[in-house]
Amino acid sequence: MIAMMFRSGFLPGLLLASALIVFAKVSIDQSVVSSIVFSGDMTDEQLADLRATLAGKAVTFGEPGRISGPVEQLDWVNRVNIRREWPSAFLVEVQPELVVAYWNDDGFINHSGEVLYTKHLTAGDLPLLYGPAGTESDVMERYQQLGRMLSRHGFEIRLLQRTDRGAWTIETSSEDGRNRIKVLLGKDDLKARMERFLEVAGELRRRGDERDVERMDARYFNGVAVQFAEAGQSADELGLGSL
Repeated sequence: MIAMMFRSGFLPGLLLASALIVFAKVSIDQSVVSSIVFSGDMTDEQLADLRATLAGKAVTFGEPGRISGPVEQLDWVNRVNIRREWPSAFLVEVQPELVVAYWNDDGFINHSGEVLYTKHLTAGDLPLLYGPAGTESDVMERYQQLGRMLSRHGFEIRLLQRTDRGAWTIETSSEDGRNRIKVLLGKDDLKARMERFLEVAGELRRRGDERDVERMDARYFNGVAVQFAEAGQSADELGLGSL
């Protein structure tokens, strides 16, 4: 049978056709991309940064890394996905970084504690986080832990600061943005001290005390000192010294 196929010219023709198919596939895969289309929730400035990054690059369909590599290196980009749009385009899906707070007045920080320094992110009204270099992950972890405690009582963190010596200060506000309170927590027993602050704040609410609290010092062993915006007054004077 094989001999007959050779004599008839069928098998060489089949092999030639297969070779042509493989050659055509390789040629298509390696052909130059004629256009790159971007998608994602991005600002005009971010799109301009993408175009400037990839300007003048000759890319083939066999080299998607020549696009994804430079784009992933951009300081505002979190994730990149590339797929082919037939016949001659690449669709580049870009996910910008999602930041949760400002960091030390000149950067942003994401939920993983990674600090980003970029002019291509728009954040709006975010909390302020401060800490020495190398404490970013610790500060973010505390922000998440203490934020969960506060949210159960109708508060949110507007500022969280860690000093070089490891002492913590929080500025909170109610969910409607009123009555911003500075809370001194110190270095130790942060959970217990936060609970004392919340108990005192709750007691003031139950009493219907409408004075604005400016500061609470929760570093005491079994109490909280309260200072009102119009005049300083201790927790003992309010009958809240022993909790």
